Amino acid sequence: MLEKIAHILSKNPTTQWQAKDFSAVDQLHLGGIPATLALLDWLPKDQDQSKGKDKPLSVQGLDIGCGLGGTSRLVWATRGYTMVGLDLNDSYIGAAKLLNQSIDPPPKCQFVVGNSLHLPFEAQLFGFVISQHASMNIHQKLDLLAGLYKVLKPQGQLLLHEVMLQPNALAADVVYPTPWAYQKDESHLCQWSTFERLAIDAGFVVEQFEDDTQSALAWIRKTRAQKLPPQPADSAVKRKAEAKPRFTPALALGPNAAAMSANVLANIEAGLLQVVSVSLRKV
Repeated sequence: MLEKIAHILSKNPTTQWQAKDFSAVDQLHLGGIPATLALLDWLPKDQDQSKGKDKPLSVQGLDIGCGLGGTSRLVWATRGYTMVGLDLNDSYIGAAKLLNQSIDPPPKCQFVVGNSLHLPFEAQLFGFVISQHASMNIHQKLDLLAGLYKVLKPQGQLLLHEVMLQPNALAADVVYPTPWAYQKDESHLCQWSTFERLAIDAGFVVEQFEDDTQSALAWIRKTRAQKLPPQPADSAVKRKAEAKPRFTPALALGPNAAAMSANVLANIEAGLLQVVSVSLRKV
């Protein structure tokens, strides 16, 4: 993956790369960039420091399960917060760093390899934590929430954009592979009602909740309907097009990316999956 990303970056030297240019490979959560921006709208408006990027920032955010770093870069680009992105996959972290370095000036995002169940950070370090589609394969959700509670500052926010089971759905009925699990025993989906109880047990209060299932369904249908432009008939033009490779989800998800997307769509259409956005507050 790293070699392919480096190749794409090198084949597009005339482009002044921006965070949004990588969305096809680093914004793979349902809803893409608009879903992230909607989540960020729940941050207090008086914390928005996008106009002061050259000044030391008092608010630092943590992006767990950051993947290739798309959410972290978007937070920096739109809000000006210094970000730390954490992911267990060292290849993802390597790619996140590579993409970051291709932007001039590089976003103030630090990417580290780590386990979200064993956070390598001191207590009360972050003003907010953001998680997009990062908890579905974690069984110990109370441990996850307790760890996030610990690293948040007092009154800190936990912003979640996650896939849950629909209230009456059975986990055994969900079809795999999906982006978060190749098979059933790797997935640990739960209903929102269960997750909410665990969050309250960990010390959080629920401030905002939105059911984004229908908008996520519309988004995945639209993205799957978008087709690659037809190959030019002229051989010279065709060679030029082939010489300028593109970012695609398969770079991050592998050869099963299309099947994963199809299964997520089928699972939502079958009434098995709920997509939620939530703001929790540490009290």
